[in-house]
Parts: sequence; C-alpha cells; structure tokens
Amino acid sequence: MSTPPVANPVPCQRNQRLFPLIRLMLVCFVISIVNTNERLHAETNSAAVYKAAANSITVDELKSHIEFLASDSLEGREAGSQGGQAAGTYIRTFLQKHGIQPGMAEEGYFQEFDGGFRNIIGLIPGNDPELKKEYVVIGAHYDHVGYGKPSNSRGGVGQIHNGADDNASGTAALLEVIEAISLHKELPRRSILFVFWDAEEMGLLGSRHWMNHPTVPLDKVAIYLNLDMVGRLKEKPLTLFGSRSAYGLRSSTVRSNERETDLKIDFDSAIRPDSDHWPFYQKGIPFLMFHTGKHEDYHRPEDDSHKIDYRGARKSAQLLTQLTLDFALQSEKPQFRNANQDILSGIDQQARIDTSDPPRLGVAWNADIYSQGKLVLTQVMANTPAKKAGLKVGDEIVEIDGKSPIAEQGFGALIQNSDNQIVLQVRRKEQDELLELPVALSGKPVKLGIQWQTDEADPSVIVVSDIIESSPAALAKLKINDRIYEIAGKQVRNSDEFRKLASTQKLPFSLLVEREGRLQKIEVQSIR
Repeated sequence: MSTPPVANPVPCQRNQRLFPLIRLMLVCFVISIVNTNERLHAETNSAAVYKAAANSITVDELKSHIEFLASDSLEGREAGSQGGQAAGTYIRTFLQKHGIQPGMAEEGYFQEFDGGFRNIIGLIPGNDPELKKEYVVIGAHYDHVGYGKPSNSRGGVGQIHNGADDNASGTAALLEVIEAISLHKELPRRSILFVFWDAEEMGLLGSRHWMNHPTVPLDKVAIYLNLDMVGRLKEKPLTLFGSRSAYGLRSSTVRSNERETDLKIDFDSAIRPDSDHWPFYQKGIPFLMFHTGKHEDYHRPEDDSHKIDYRGARKSAQLLTQLTLDFALQSEKPQFRNANQDILSGIDQQARIDTSDPPRLGVAWNADIYSQGKLVLTQVMANTPAKKAGLKVGDEIVEIDGKSPIAEQGFGALIQNSDNQIVLQVRRKEQDELLELPVALSGKPVKLGIQWQTDEADPSVIVVSDIIESSPAALAKLKINDRIYEIAGKQVRNSDEFRKLASTQKLPFSLLVEREGRLQKIEVQSIR
C-alpha cells in the first residue's frame, strides 16, 4: 500500500525562523539610527554648550573685577593685610552668588593658615559615579606685594603696587571661568575644584600649604590649570607652560583653541618654580600655566588696570573654560611625564637632509635668463645623470616629458617629483633640430619632501624637521616645526603610519597642520 502524499513542512519552518531574525535586524537597525541621532545630537549640544560657556565671558565683567581688585582701596592686596582680606571676601561673595559649593565643606570657602593667610576654595561636583572622585583643579593667586618692599619691588618702594596684571588679571579670568561653567553645572563628569591662592608672592605659601594639607586626595587630581598674569596679551602669542608635563597636552590645547579662541600660542617647555604650578609638578601632577609675559611694570606701582588688554584676557579665560570642560569630560585623565629634560633639549633641533645623496639630475642654470622664459644650463656636474645623458653647458631645455620647464612650480620641483625615467627636449647651439635625450634620474621621486620626527610628549603628532627645496611640501609653504595631525583627513597615530600614508596617498591631498597653536589645512599639490 502506498503512503499518501503530505505537504512539505520545510517552508513553514523556514519562515518561522526567518521572521524573528528579520524583526531582530529591523530592531537593531532602528536602534542604530536612534543611537547615531543621539550621538550627533550630543555632539551638537556639546558644541553649543562650549560656545555658550565661552561667550558668557565678557570684557565688561573682566574689567569690573580687575578695577576692583587693582584699586588703591585694596592697597596692593598683600597677604594678611586688610586689602588682601577684602579681596578674599569679594571672591567668596562671587562664589556664593553663582552657587559654587564651599571647598572646605562645613568649614566654608576659606582654608586658613599661619600668618593670617587664607586660600579660597570652591567646588562643582562631577556627575559620573566614578569620575567625580577625580578633580580638575584650577587656580590663580589673588595676593600681590602691597606697598612694595626692597625684596619684592622693582621700583617705587613704599607706594601702592596695585598688581592689575599680577595677578588681578588671573583672578578675574578665573572668576569668569567659574561663572561660565556654573551655567552648565550638570555637564562635568569629573569634579572641578577652584582655588584662589594666598601668599604666592611670599614664596608660593598658599599652594604649598594646600599640597601639605590637601582638601581632596592628591592622587585623584587629574591636572592643575594655573592663571598667572594674563592681562598683557595685546598682539603677542599666549605663553603656555607645562604642555610637556603629560602626554597629549599640547594637542588637547590646540583642539580646544580651534573652537572659539584661535589664539596664537607659544608652547614654552621650561618648567620653573615661579608660580603655583610648581608644587603640583613636584608631586607628579601635570599642569598648564597661562601667561602673557613680564613687562616693564612688573612689580612696580605702574601695573594699573587701565593698561590691561581686556580682550586678550577674555580670550585666555575662554580657552581655559574650554580646556576645563575637556578635561572634566574625557574618560582618561592626562598621564604625567617628567619633563625636566625638555628644559635644555626640546624637539626644535632641525634635522638635516643627507647631502651625501647624489643630485637627481645634476645641473645648474642661468636664473636671469630663466626669469625671461628660457632654461639655459650653466653647469653640468660630473658623474651625474645629466652628464651621463650627454647634456652640455649652454644647452636649453625646452621640454621635460612634453612639459615646459618654465612652470609656476619651477624646474627644480619638476625634477624632484618626476619618475626615474624622463626624456628631455634640448636645443643645442649651432644645431637646427631639437635633441631628445633620455635621462635616468638618481634616487626616488619626492612625494611630499619633508623629514620629520615624533614628539615623545605628543606621539600621535608628526613634527616637520626639514623640508626639501622645491618639493611639494616647500611649494605648499610648510615650515620647519609645523606639526601634522592629519593627512587626507586621516588621523596620524605614529611615524610608521604617517610614512605609509604619505607614500601611498595620491596628490593632491590636504594636511591638517598646527602652527603656533592654530590648526590650518594646507593643500599639497601635484607638481607634474
């Protein structure tokens, strides 16, 4: 007896398996879109917060702070004096007004120590369950030298030294940073500690006292940011000390500077015991110190508020605000490095191109005639490709592989970037017909035309140490000590990766380059 036919169950089973899989894929796709939108929204929102915080800092408010702190009524704010006490009260009132928590908890804002001195400490707690146990510390000393003594005055002993730049400017800038960040208290993941140091002019007494009696664990301090004399920027670059005290500090600063401030920055590698960053550095804590330079009014009665560059002080405060938010938000804290060796030897030594390599062609030409549109040889060097190809003094090179040598980029650049095998069309005296001379050039074509080195303190950045004359890099106006961050939109992570990118990337391409703290795109063009 035969078995009756039955329906095939496989399609039904297959569909039962496929539908949940399809649903899962659709759910994942939707979640992916939502997550992407949320990420883009967060990035957009973050950029808006940075902009709003920076723009909340105003020249008028800075001027109001400095004019009070540097007024004759405060008699130079000497530590322990009535003027110093009045300055401290002004700062405390400001912290209270903007809802900044007391840094001494139940004891309030003042950390008092011997001599009637007092540091002033405020706190914005972080919002991350773990990172809030770490701290970004920002400080500025608010004292000055009072009436001036022979030991601390450079002239005018016995007269009021108002210290508008030193350091009413740093104090005022810090007050503005506090106000800017207080508008976004919910944002920082790490906690932010604000400290106004007393008795700095007497030998960093306030910061030394805090280091000996810290109000937070020292091993939880991610970085210290110091403001000392930021009121005389004018047309000069902002000087930034300490960028080599941790890995990546310079590039972090440059990225922050790109947002709103676009300051020229002089990254000074010297680390001196001349301000409140020093006790932190001695304890292995990375730091950055903002400074606009000493001047003829330094520690003299003439350091008055009408000489302050308020727009420059605003730029410094804006940059510090952005940096503070960066360090308070990023997942990893800066890794300390001992930068003492950088005081004597930095990365600015210029490596040289090896001149023992033979020239690619080996000729010289008359520059005056060249400027008139002709390339006439004045020298053919012995044992060079030019000599072997039969070139002679007096020859006029008319074409290189069918192209004119009188080009905008120059004959030297054409030769540097040509393939190894070229054909020259040459006009020779007393010969009617043009000669065609094949030439086997020495060496390899120049792709970019730089030598570089890496920076131990910023290992993902390429530092230009030399530039080959007439190379694409030279024509693009790269400079020695330019720092390359990206090539053709791809971030550089190390020297080997840069070498690979530079050798394989087709011209033209762009380089993202930092020069004096500013990022700019430089287009590198093909010479051929």
